[in-house]
Amino acid sequence: MANDHPDAPRQFGIRLSEDTMELVSEIQEFRQRTNQPTTLAAIVEGAIQCHYNRLVKEGAISDD
Repeated sequence: MANDHPDAPRQFGIRLSEDTMELVSEIQEFRQRTNQPTTLAAIVEGAIQCHYNRLVKEGAISDD
């Protein structure tokens, strides 16, 4: 799905591994089933939020 998506990384000159593209496809399919935006931007935003939350939980950064 990610390779066929209009927001595909190739359009922006970004090179992602095949494993990463497969993961993005799985996330897109999940987001589609749960009626969430499936754009690459939405997926990246979600990944950043998850990473940020983990860093806060581990005490690596403050959420002040």
